[in-house]
Amino acid sequence: MTIGIIGLGIMGGAYGRNLMAAGEAVIGVDPNPTARDRFTAAGGRAEATLGPWIAECEMVILSLISPAVLAEVSQNLAGFLQPGQIVLETGTFAMPDKLAAKANIEAGGGVLLDCPVSGTGAQAAVGDLVMMASGPSEAVAKVKPILVKFTRSVIEAGEFGAGIKLKYVANHAVALHNAAAAEVLHYADALELDRDIVYTLLKSGAGQSRMLDLRMPLMISGDYDPPTASLKMFEKDLSVIGADIARLGVDAPMLDVVTKLYQTASEMLPETYDTAAVFEVYREGKAR
Repeated sequence: MTIGIIGLGIMGGAYGRNLMAAGEAVIGVDPNPTARDRFTAAGGRAEATLGPWIAECEMVILSLISPAVLAEVSQNLAGFLQPGQIVLETGTFAMPDKLAAKANIEAGGGVLLDCPVSGTGAQAAVGDLVMMASGPSEAVAKVKPILVKFTRSVIEAGEFGAGIKLKYVANHAVALHNAAAAEVLHYADALELDRDIVYTLLKSGAGQSRMLDLRMPLMISGDYDPPTASLKMFEKDLSVIGADIARLGVDAPMLDVVTKLYQTASEMLPETYDTAAVFEVYREGKAR
C-alpha cells in the first residue's frame, strides 16, 4: 500500500517514518528541501509539489502549518484526487477552516476525514499518539488498519468535526498541565529542593500528569530546542481554542491566565522553543 503525506515537518515526518517502519510505502511532499532530504534519508520518496503521483496513494495525510496552507493545499489537491480517495486532515484548525477544506476535497471527488492527534513531536516519533477520527464511519473503518501503525490508539469520534472538538479539549488540558508543571518546579526551586528528586516524586505521586512527565525534564535541563511542540505552534492552537470558548460563552479563567503566560514566553523567547519554556517566564519573575 502507498500512502501520501503532505507536510513533512515534526509530525508529518514522524507519521511517515513510522508507516515505513511498519512496511508501508510512503510518498511525502514538502516545499522545504531540508525536510525532503530528511525524509528521503529515512527511506521515503519525496516530492516538492503535488502532482499526478497522488493517484498512486490509497490514502493521503495532511500535516500542515496554517489555515492558509490548508486552504491552498486542499484546493490544489482536489485536482489530483481519484473518486472516493480518502484524505486525513490531522491539524488543529478552526472549524470553518476544516469545513472549507472538506468542501474542496469533496469537489474533487474525495472524502475528507477530520483526524487530529493528541501528543507531542517526541510522542509522534515513537507512535505514541491518540487520534480522534471523525467522518463517515465506513471511511474511518477502511483506513483504521493504517492509522494504528503510527498511533497508540484511535478514537472513533463520530461525525466530521467531532475530532477537532476533542482536540480543543485535549489541548486545553495540555495548556493547563504544562503551566502547572512550570509553576510547581518554580516553587520547588524557591524551597531549594533537588530538581531531580522533585521530578521523581511528582512523576509517581498524586500530582502526576503526562505533561509533567514529558516537559518537566526539559524545564530542568533548559533544553528547549529542538521542540516537541513549539511556542509558535501552541500560540496558534491556543488562539483557536480561545476563540471557540469565547463563541460558546464558557467560563475558563484558568485558560485565560495560562494563555497570558504563553504570550509572555513568546515575546521573550525564540518562537522555535518548546512550550516547556514557559518555565522561563517564572524564572524571570514575569508570571504575574
